[in-house]
Amino acid sequence: MAHGKLDMGRAWTQATALMGLNRDTIGAIAGLFFFLPSMASALFVPVTAITPGPAAGSGGEDPAVVMQAAVDQMTALYADNWPILLAVFAMQFIGSMSLFALLTDRGNPTVGEALATGIKGLPSYIAAQLITVIGASLAIGLPLGLVSALGGEAVAVLAVLAALVAIIYLMVKVSLAAPVIAIEGQRNPFTALVRSWQLTKGNSVRIAVFIALLVVVIGIISTLVSGIITLILAAVGGGVATIGGAALNALVNALLTALFVVVTVAIYRQLSDDLPQRAADVFE
Repeated sequence: MAHGKLDMGRAWTQATALMGLNRDTIGAIAGLFFFLPSMASALFVPVTAITPGPAAGSGGEDPAVVMQAAVDQMTALYADNWPILLAVFAMQFIGSMSLFALLTDRGNPTVGEALATGIKGLPSYIAAQLITVIGASLAIGLPLGLVSALGGEAVAVLAVLAALVAIIYLMVKVSLAAPVIAIEGQRNPFTALVRSWQLTKGNSVRIAVFIALLVVVIGIISTLVSGIITLILAAVGGGVATIGGAALNALVNALLTALFVVVTVAIYRQLSDDLPQRAADVFE
């Protein structure tokens, strides 16, 4: 099935229009499902728990030892806090699926109906994510490990670069599985992934470039704003700085997550052949 080329300017215009028309609802869902879980995670599962590894002698730290120590501490961090992290991930998944349903469903659902759709689609969404990870590990990870083991250092570097390109390509190809599950009601994760693959056909590079541009621009802006606010909080010090820093990180996470959900909706609207006419009429 042929699809037209993605118009990045139109996608951004549609995304901003969606945010303007639904700012109250998006804000409520983002606050409940993105901000609060991120805030709880920042307060109760601090990233600062991870510290550098021990030195490997008087000559300085061995990079391999440092890396292994970091991996061990990260593993321990997740093992000790998995109930909180699992709850955070589940809340964010439900919030994302609810936004997809709210912004793309042809039946104009209420917030409650959108939340119900998000909860119903959660098992399929998680299954699609797991299938993608397992598939990528088998299709990319195993060949990468084999090439790295048989080749030299230069070959290993090239293999890693090739694997990164392959992973990015795969992520783009399956990026529309979530709206397929939410709007089309597709509960079979394999079918949702195939549908996403079909929708993105001929537009993979455009989608990747569009998302990359957003990441760069938004990353620069958020870094500048966060840096200024962090300096102010550091000057205050104490518990205010800790809570303020957690709130700032949670706010940035909530805004970015909501934005990328809305952008994905805009991309889906352009590439889907099954959109109702009213979805396009909003922007006439």
